Amino acid sequence: LLADEIEGDIELESGDSKAALAKYEAVLLQATSQAPKGDIVAELRRRRAECFHLLDRHDEALVEAKLGITHCRELGDRYEEAATYRVAAMAAASLGRPDEAREFFEQGFTLYEDIETPYEWGRLWMAFGDWLASDLAGAYRDPRLALEAYHAAHYRFESMGANARLADANARIARLSTLLQSGVVTMEPRVAEAAPVVVPSPPRSRASRSREVQRKTEWAAERFSLLTANASIIELLEKVEKLAPSRAPVLVLGESGTGKELIAQALHKLSGRRGEFVAINCATLPREVIESELFGHVAGAFTGATRDKVGLLEVCEGGTVFLDEVSEMSTDLQSRLLRFLESGELRRVGATKVHRVTTRVVAASNREGAELRSGKQFRSDLYYRLANAVILLPALRRRGPADVGLLARHFLERACLEEGKRVTLSDAAIQRLMTHSWPGNVRELKSIMFQHVVLARDGAEIQADDVHFDATATPGSLDEELAQTERRRIEEALRVSNNSKADAARILAMPRTTLINRMKRLGIDPD
Repeated sequence: LLADEIEGDIELESGDSKAALAKYEAVLLQATSQAPKGDIVAELRRRRAECFHLLDRHDEALVEAKLGITHCRELGDRYEEAATYRVAAMAAASLGRPDEAREFFEQGFTLYEDIETPYEWGRLWMAFGDWLASDLAGAYRDPRLALEAYHAAHYRFESMGANARLADANARIARLSTLLQSGVVTMEPRVAEAAPVVVPSPPRSRASRSREVQRKTEWAAERFSLLTANASIIELLEKVEKLAPSRAPVLVLGESGTGKELIAQALHKLSGRRGEFVAINCATLPREVIESELFGHVAGAFTGATRDKVGLLEVCEGGTVFLDEVSEMSTDLQSRLLRFLESGELRRVGATKVHRVTTRVVAASNREGAELRSGKQFRSDLYYRLANAVILLPALRRRGPADVGLLARHFLERACLEEGKRVTLSDAAIQRLMTHSWPGNVRELKSIMFQHVVLARDGAEIQADDVHFDATATPGSLDEELAQTERRRIEEALRVSNNSKADAARILAMPRTTLINRMKRLGIDPD
């Protein structure tokens, strides 16, 4: 599939949009059946949208781009999401929707500023300039800003040696400059009443970006006890903060070890609720025990029930119950939970009296939302009742290498404090940690850092060769296994080629730009 996708890329770069579209459509058909949640589907949607746009099928281009954006958000793939905003903006502009185009451009610039991708940055600036220089921009038309956009594109393409794109940018600069000098086009923007001109935030200096990232990282640690420098995680935490005061149930989805309980605790802490917070793992207790724990029972309800027992839903009156791995509940217990969520009433096991409580339920599962909605082993009506708000926590490998480094140093410090040692990590060791796929997520990273501190001598510096991973940790899905295989192939090609991306791309039979894109997605440092 990847090879076929690359063939489509070649057709697209060569200017044959029709041939590229045919190739992408064939690949998408297979990809959606084999890896519907994979990043290849998101890539194909963006490329198909671009083909539709170039073939003047702008309605289809916009629909496909929006599907791609939704898929990227589910994956947490901000790089591909940013690239897709560019295509969506161009399609909206061609359909005569300048306000919608402006919004897509602004969203694209926001993401690119976070992830710093020179090539796609350049393409976005170029598309933005084309829009501002044309009548498609409507009230936003601004030749002066268009010229600035072309110069920004020139700088990005020049910095990475993208000579063909650089030539396109220079041609646009020369053409627009000539028109401006001749007076055919004026420098003044066309401003309609109450129609603001789109001016994306200029790229901030590295120092100011660092301060902003540090501020957000400190906010996440203080409010949520969660360490991250990832913009998409910060955005997710901002959503959690807004959801906290509500009484509605919340469903937290994510792989094991991604921090679902931290989110539940934050929802409770930020809600201002005065009741208790209690967590229960539905996968570790038998059905009868969970039922009694949640709803309570009366004396004589079953063998061993010698006295009345108050369930957690009553104990946490005015508080929060966290049901971890709620998808492992038996179906009849799911029915009881659904009734409680709908009515706020519960009846202890063996009792006839009904109690009304205001306990909030936060549930979590390591299954995907589509699987829960399907109704297989989990009631779809319960899913929709829980899913008033869904928080999707990305896997550690999708949070980027910066988060891995941040967490590794944090857990190292904690382990050193507990063991009474002074142990450090070499830059090479940090790099090795950053390129690992982390199938066990944050929990695996924490375990490994503690293991290394326990085994290290006081004053030691952990080197790359000292870093060993749990051989029993396996990918949780086919997509993860494919990602790990792809990472190993790329790392091996880089090793053989002495980190030459051009040579590695030839070994892997893919364009250099495609290799760099995949390295970014897999958390392999492209520098």
